[in-house]
Amino acid sequence: MSVLVVVRGNSASGKSTAALAVQQRFARGACLVVPQDVVRRQMLREPDTAGAANIELLEHIAIFGLARGLVVIVEGILNAGRYGSMLERLTAAADHALHYCFDLTFEETVTRHIGSSRAADFSPEQMAEWYHGWQPLSFADEIRIDASWGPEAIVDRIHRDILACGERPESAVE
Repeated sequence: MSVLVVVRGNSASGKSTAALAVQQRFARGACLVVPQDVVRRQMLREPDTAGAANIELLEHIAIFGLARGLVVIVEGILNAGRYGSMLERLTAAADHALHYCFDLTFEETVTRHIGSSRAADFSPEQMAEWYHGWQPLSFADEIRIDASWGPEAIVDRIHRDILACGERPESAVE
């Protein structure tokens, strides 16, 4: 059984932190995190534009994990206009698909960024260029995560929802 989890939202909202924390709740090799930033910015070093190679590569990596029956967490800004078609194909390819989207104000994302370990990586001015507000996907009911959700509540919810997709004996941490 394959489970796709999509965690989207603006820069510095907590997507990567949540995805990695959920992964830690599963045994080694049971959960694959596919971070948009790593694929786009590090592996390919390309801008975030329509039709960019990272979109196809993200899809291939996720399909690989789904075919192996893993929990696959695709996380990133994942702008609906550029990544929506790919996410729709992934959703159709999974036995179960769960969608979460951080819906934070620009001011909240800047506040979170300033307190993060990546604060020196990019400026609030750069973040303003990337900020797109709420962009719901037309094909999925996304759980909307606002500023009232604490980190542990986010991780608990995602983990609980994954487990509800079916009994996964490998969900215990080693």
